[in-house]
Amino acid sequence: MIIPFIKKDLLVLYRNPQELMVLLLMPLVLIAILGFALGGVMGNEPTTISAKVAFIDNSDEKKDTDAFIEKVKAKNLPMEAEEAFSQGAEQLKPIQILVNKVFGSKDLKEIVQLEVIEPEQIEGVRNDESFAAIIEIPEKYTLDILSSVLLEEPTSTSIKVYKNEEKEISSNVVEDILLNYQKQLSTMTVIGKAGIQLAATDNQQLGSVETVSKQDPINSVQYYTVGMSVMFIMFIASNISSFAYREKQIQVFNRIILSNTSRWSYLTGIFTSVMIIAFIQQMILYGVTSLVFDVMWKDILGFLLVNLSLCFAIGGLATLLTALNYRINSEAVSNFFGNVMVAIFSFLGGSFTPIGDSSSVIGFLGNFTPNGAGMTSLLQLLQGEELSSISNHILYLLVFGLIMLTAAVVSFPKRGDAI
Repeated sequence: MIIPFIKKDLLVLYRNPQELMVLLLMPLVLIAILGFALGGVMGNEPTTISAKVAFIDNSDEKKDTDAFIEKVKAKNLPMEAEEAFSQGAEQLKPIQILVNKVFGSKDLKEIVQLEVIEPEQIEGVRNDESFAAIIEIPEKYTLDILSSVLLEEPTSTSIKVYKNEEKEISSNVVEDILLNYQKQLSTMTVIGKAGIQLAATDNQQLGSVETVSKQDPINSVQYYTVGMSVMFIMFIASNISSFAYREKQIQVFNRIILSNTSRWSYLTGIFTSVMIIAFIQQMILYGVTSLVFDVMWKDILGFLLVNLSLCFAIGGLATLLTALNYRINSEAVSNFFGNVMVAIFSFLGGSFTPIGDSSSVIGFLGNFTPNGAGMTSLLQLLQGEELSSISNHILYLLVFGLIMLTAAVVSFPKRGDAI
């Protein structure tokens, strides 16, 4: 009968409130701290950016357009070509595109506040720290752009950008916007050289951009919910194996043996009680985080299978630690695992940071730890992966638990040695 052993271990843990705090309260505190403090580091959560930008236009787009048309007429081109260039000049208005279609777009309006400033006010704006950047359009800018795009003439015109170094992020955003704008003008130049009329491409989508991965993004709270849960489940193995060895020290184990109870029942009791305790711990942690932090699981079946497999692996590990403690007649194995190996496994498994993303070797090694395999599976479930895609990790956890259990049986002292 293993039920008395399970009841015994549950009562021992219940009567140790300090251990319960470590197993339940500590991971919740760390999830809250790490999840919210390191939200920006994870890179999956939006960052609020607000950029106040001064726009100074030294050119006159209408005069430049008229000057370009006069320039075309002076070349004595055929009537059809002259009309085509004139139409192109009327359609391609780079400053209006920049102000109205780029900075005036719905998305950029939310983060960029564009203020049109007179050229004589530039010195005052430079001393105003509220501006993230100043955009200055040079004279005859439109004329130079039209000549470059339509007539393929070389040009050295460029937009000047003055960046406020104290607003590095927002000023860099403005710079990136202008670089993309320049790429669009270059694209128009290529289109013009290919003989395609600008009217044919105006307001049309030349292509589409799609993300390669269809997985749902993981935010920091979700990440550390899984990371801390799979880390603190390993402390159950060290704690229960330590309790088991103390039973030997106070002669409880000897009385169990004298009651004609087999060591197989004793080991099976430890294995089963650790599985139950670990599963209860995981359900409490994930239940609280779902209510408080809104960490929801769509695939409940996959979630339960992964957690049961992880608890199975931890049960086998706890049984092996107990057997080794009895073998060397010391609590050192459990202490070493709890103080050293848990930290190493957590690092390799990615509980502290997704280190596997930057090092494929560490990511590979991390999946060979029980917490790493469990964490990878749970994160993939949160991303919407199918259960079949994580079946290899579930199988590994089951095999790991069986190996640990077999090693525990071999390592546990014989009946006479145990007494």
